Amino acid sequence: MAGEGRIAISEEDLKAEVQGLRRSLLPILWPAALALGWGWFTYVLTRSWSLEMLGINTAAALGLALVSYLVSRVYEKHYRLACWALSLGLMSFVILLAGVHPASSIMAFGVLVIIVSEALLGTLEATLLMLLTWGAASAARSFGLSGGFIGWASTLDMLLLYILTLGATWLAGRPLRTALEWMLSSWHQARRALSEVQQRRGELYRVVRALEEATYRMERMNNELLIAQREAEEARALKARFAAMVSHEIRSPLNLILGFSRMMALFPERYEEPLPKCYHEDVDTIYRNSQHLLALLDDILDLSQIEAQRLPLVKDRIDLEEEVVKKTVTIVQPLAARKGLALREELAGNLPTIVADPVRLRQALLNLLTNAVRFTERGGITVRTALQDGKLLVSVQDTGPGIDAKDLPKLFKEFSQVHLTQTREQGGSGLGLSISKHLVELHGGEIWAESKVGVGTTVSFTIPLSGSEPTGADFVKTEDARRTFSPTKTCLVVHSSLDVAKVLGRYIEGYRVMGIAQVNEVSAVVEQIRPRAVIASHDAAESVAEQLAKVPYEVPLISCGLPSPEDQGPLRGLLSYITKPILPEMVMTIMNKVAKEGETTVLLVDDDPDAVRLLETMLTALPHPYRILKAYDGFQALELMETVVPDVVFLDLLMPGLDGEQTMARMRADERLRKVPVVVVSGQDWAAGQIKLRMPLIVRCSRPLDMDQGARCLQALLDVFSARYLPEPEFAPPSG
Repeated sequence: MAGEGRIAISEEDLKAEVQGLRRSLLPILWPAALALGWGWFTYVLTRSWSLEMLGINTAAALGLALVSYLVSRVYEKHYRLACWALSLGLMSFVILLAGVHPASSIMAFGVLVIIVSEALLGTLEATLLMLLTWGAASAARSFGLSGGFIGWASTLDMLLLYILTLGATWLAGRPLRTALEWMLSSWHQARRALSEVQQRRGELYRVVRALEEATYRMERMNNELLIAQREAEEARALKARFAAMVSHEIRSPLNLILGFSRMMALFPERYEEPLPKCYHEDVDTIYRNSQHLLALLDDILDLSQIEAQRLPLVKDRIDLEEEVVKKTVTIVQPLAARKGLALREELAGNLPTIVADPVRLRQALLNLLTNAVRFTERGGITVRTALQDGKLLVSVQDTGPGIDAKDLPKLFKEFSQVHLTQTREQGGSGLGLSISKHLVELHGGEIWAESKVGVGTTVSFTIPLSGSEPTGADFVKTEDARRTFSPTKTCLVVHSSLDVAKVLGRYIEGYRVMGIAQVNEVSAVVEQIRPRAVIASHDAAESVAEQLAKVPYEVPLISCGLPSPEDQGPLRGLLSYITKPILPEMVMTIMNKVAKEGETTVLLVDDDPDAVRLLETMLTALPHPYRILKAYDGFQALELMETVVPDVVFLDLLMPGLDGEQTMARMRADERLRKVPVVVVSGQDWAAGQIKLRMPLIVRCSRPLDMDQGARCLQALLDVFSARYLPEPEFAPPSG
């Protein structure tokens, strides 16, 4: 029986090995038998026995010697016959001696027969020879040459001795059998290992040859990789410059187109002469298409951030119906009314609050609603909310033409449009639903569509409640629509300015950045998203640590001086930072902060006269008296402020001569103008400039680090930080 961990050995292999060992025993046993015969013969010669006994004993000794001699001659060719001959010769020797010496213990020589037969033939044959030896010797002893019956008592003792000898011999052979099994198992394993080694040597040889060839190719391609790296760095720089160009060069003229067309389309009463109807329709077309162009620009930038996994979520505890559904319906209501469509709300009411990004959820729902309005000609759109299986469900149902079942998988793909219509009114970029899908999935939810041709389409999405895990739907409506958000690569940013999380999301590689503005929401958000770490400013670090103490987890807290547009370099102390295009709502919100009783003085500084005129138009449309001053560069603005101190300054950053940052720096250096609120208006995002984190950078973690992890952290810090020393004095050669 093979032991555990060894290869199973067949019975044939084991018998063959045992047979080989027995063959090696025979050359040892027949000389021993010969020596036994010769020794008995010598013993006989020393005894004073009768002539008859002397002859029988001599014949027995010579017979055993003869058998031993014959065995030595034939055992190589007839091994089995030689074994039987030796065993039977010993048995005959014992029988003869038992008959001649019935009163002695000569039958004890029978154990030799048992031992030899067990060693040479096996247990079964040894048992047979044992019985034959005992029976024949007992008979010879009792009725043999002594002439009288001796009795069976002593012969039974001899039988017991024989049996014990056979048992002891069998037990003594068990370790040999086990050792043979182990030996054979090891031998098979060795052969198999040898075969595997030979195969591995062949594979290793092939691998070495392949490595030599690969090394040669790598050396040849090394220069190409260096060239490709330089090209990639140049492409990355070009991409950054292109993004800055898109942000400024496109948004600046788009700001004018959208701003003026909006004023002309929505507030025609401001103009002295009313526009003819045909002009009004054209202006309305310009306004709507400029909105579409802005939406397309934002969608492309958002999609690029999503695909790069750099779109941050700024989460807060919100009421989904109040802050998402109702506000979005209010935005879409005029569009639906213009087409004569009914826009209804069927809200569940009293839904639990969720921790989510309201801006991104409104963006997702707005895409669904505008899509429904675009493709619905008759009937209406219904927005529903419900609580379903621990998730908040929002659905948008329309009475449009419907979508064929085979087209549903394409509904949420980028740049894919199911309805290819001839009217531009129904045209789109094909990005809205794709972005909505990504935004919902970033919240751990799912989105799907159900439709019937001629009846309408229903697009639904779910947002999980705090602490619940997203689950799969019972059906698949879209292709690859149920990607689960992984919380293991998320970091949480706590800051009062929501733009900070967006900025960090552009720079932190490999992590999803989420932000919240309220410190008291930290514990709830940590329970929901399980971030790797929490990042906070120094001012909020202690409050955040108290919130983290409420959760049963060990979440590291990193505190540092987080950037914001109000305190970043030359822009420190800003009232606000507006990225073009500018909407009247933005201007109204800012002016509500600085408005005072009576007339408010506003200074508009921009090198583009049209941009100044647009801001002036937006200000005069507000129900408040304003004194508007205009300047078209920084020098002219400072000259105006020498005589008049404005209540607020709208300042463009990119201007010839004295730019916005330099203008603001001179204002802060003047005691009279130091506290004047400044609103930066720019086509460039404030994070595209030089932003910095203020030191110290503090990491709070309750558990110690392994030396390997700690060394990697220290190495990362050493790679970033460096000492700053005074420059070495230049060596001046001695004169003369």
